[in-house]
Amino acid sequence: MTSYPEKKFAASTIEVNYAEGPNNGPPMVLIHGLGGRWPNWEPVMDQFSADWHVYALDLRGHGDSGRTPDEYEFNHYPNEVIEFLQKVVKEPAFLVGHSLGGVTTAGVSARNSDLVTAAALEDPPLYIREWFDESGFAPVFKSILEIRNKNLDVNKTAVELRRIDSESSDEAIHMRAIAVTKADPGIWEAVLSGRSSENWKPDDVLSSNPVPTLLMQANPDLGGALRDVEADRTNELLERGRYVKWDDAGHGMHNEHPERFVQLVNAFFKQVLRRQSQS
Repeated sequence: MTSYPEKKFAASTIEVNYAEGPNNGPPMVLIHGLGGRWPNWEPVMDQFSADWHVYALDLRGHGDSGRTPDEYEFNHYPNEVIEFLQKVVKEPAFLVGHSLGGVTTAGVSARNSDLVTAAALEDPPLYIREWFDESGFAPVFKSILEIRNKNLDVNKTAVELRRIDSESSDEAIHMRAIAVTKADPGIWEAVLSGRSSENWKPDDVLSSNPVPTLLMQANPDLGGALRDVEADRTNELLERGRYVKWDDAGHGMHNEHPERFVQLVNAFFKQVLRRQSQS
């Protein structure tokens, strides 16, 4: 993979860490999921960087961005992204968000649509509050929080993560261990307690979003975070939405099928660009 320089942006709340690719096209901002950080996009960054000016940032409480204790609600995460678009990117951008990043992207699009040319939501847990306690995410997040609270180094964290994940590659476990050791435990505490989504109103957010939006749903039976009825509702509420479901993919769609992911996102975004040029 190409080396992407990391930089810092002083938002009004925290310092935001981000990586930036070469200026090969319109700006594209990549937003990771809960407990991740910008390198989670490595499987697709090189491909996207061929046609876009790629930025990948660490959300508040994640990676090398600053901490915001007790402020890890879904409604909080868009704050720094909006400032980043205003003060670093400085022009409307294409946003791609995975999981929590998809929720964040939806929030940005609803609040500041003038900053977003188009958006892609990768298996966003928009309605997770309704079924989180019964989901497969709850025990995993609880285990990860317990590991994080031990304050272990990366190698020991990797050993602990391997005990709850026998399928991922050693490289993936190591990458996750780095992300876990860098993250604020509060990000998982907020989700497990329900605080993260207690003021989140997905119907209002989606119906307030005028941005062309690609919704990519993973298979719920393979660990997807969006149930079929929720995906249908999301598609109905999005004014300018396109909906695609991958029956053969779990929650990490861009990791499992990176080439397909890039092709789909590129096709959607470039269609938006063509329509803009014709209007």
